Amino acid sequence: MSQFISGQRIYLRAISADDATGEYLSWLNDEETTKGLASGLFPSTLDELKQFINGVVGNKNAVMFAICDITNHLHIGNIKLDKFDWVSRTCELGLLIGNKNYWGKGIGYEVCKLTIEYAFSDLNMRKVLLAVYENNPAAISLYTKLGFIQEGSLRQQIFEGGSYYDKIYMGLFKEELR
Repeated sequence: MSQFISGQRIYLRAISADDATGEYLSWLNDEETTKGLASGLFPSTLDELKQFINGVVGNKNAVMFAICDITNHLHIGNIKLDKFDWVSRTCELGLLIGNKNYWGKGIGYEVCKLTIEYAFSDLNMRKVLLAVYENNPAAISLYTKLGFIQEGSLRQQIFEGGSYYDKIYMGLFKEELR
């Protein structure tokens, strides 16, 4: 498949039903991968995954990219922009790097920066928002490094692993992107 946005180590391409593979499904059903994410509360099936992807493809209020390694073209995760408010020019960002071999290598920063730049320049968004759970410190660190600022939280909103955690809302304007 063709590259839509290219970085140094990864590229983004349109996600398709062909991406609904056993490996992708394993990411969604892996407790470690989905810790601190909205996904993973219930087991997923391949049919549900295909339905989800088909629901995103062609949806004008969401864009989802497959994150691929630029050297071997391996699909390692996904990033999406959704909940577009075309009047206020805002959208929400969501990231999943499912292949654990790519964790802790700065891929998240690269892919988020490319996607956020796309949101600001190509989609004419003025602000990108996200929600992150307090039990996902790596994600909070990543988003802070990109320039996101905490705008609020819902206290003890998320139940995971026997404990309640805050749901943190963060926002980023174009001039704040690092």
